[in-house]
Amino acid sequence: MNVHPSGKTATPNSSSSTVCDLWRWPTDLFGLRERFLSAPHYPHLVVDDVFPREALLRLYADVPVEFSPLWTHWGSGGQENCSPENSKRGISSLMLLSERISGFLKLLNDERFLQDIREITGEPNLTADHTLNGGGLHCTGPGGHLRIHADKVRHPRPSSFDQSVNLLLYINPYWSAEFGGDFELWSRDCSERIASIAVLFNRLVLFKSDRSTYHGHPEPIRCPVGMYRTSLAVYYYVPRNTPFISADNEVDYK
Repeated sequence: MNVHPSGKTATPNSSSSTVCDLWRWPTDLFGLRERFLSAPHYPHLVVDDVFPREALLRLYADVPVEFSPLWTHWGSGGQENCSPENSKRGISSLMLLSERISGFLKLLNDERFLQDIREITGEPNLTADHTLNGGGLHCTGPGGHLRIHADKVRHPRPSSFDQSVNLLLYINPYWSAEFGGDFELWSRDCSERIASIAVLFNRLVLFKSDRSTYHGHPEPIRCPVGMYRTSLAVYYYVPRNTPFISADNEVDYK
């Protein structure tokens, strides 16, 4: 039995022990909460090396090849200027992913990990979407980009839940900052870039997600052919306490 820094014991189980049953925050959760909540414009946080490097290398080895029919091609939110296999694509269904990747995504939605995210974000009612709708494994190749946007509510029951916090974990082990693809956060009126985050291996990004927290990676990626900007995405939700207007639930691209 092991203990991670929040003080809770971590006991291997069938859903996560095949990939990684431990995570290690670089400081106490209270300190991370202060950093998250005090970030400019709206809460966000960047943390490196939370997970064992070896575990993420094994996940990367399981990423399907670019021409696999398992991918859903989402594109950039605008006219594409790169080949379809290099535009943004993803796999949200656990059934279509390897046992190791699906097990790791389950870990990110596991109650023990989610409790840490609640403590960091100050959202005691945060809950997971186990369908991973719109999340899961994401991949973009040379020339690909993603327009700045604010998310729609991706929960399968948007009338009952609001999207609250996004988690992104970059698993591209050979990435260099010179390849670009930086993840950008923009102000609520989308007039000012407030953060540009290099998507380095084993880098975790948490940020508040609502209808005015704009983000994306608008500059075309400059990585070599055959290399891909690769990440895992998990979205966390809170119970909705305002009326839901379905006509408003679209991605807001800028």
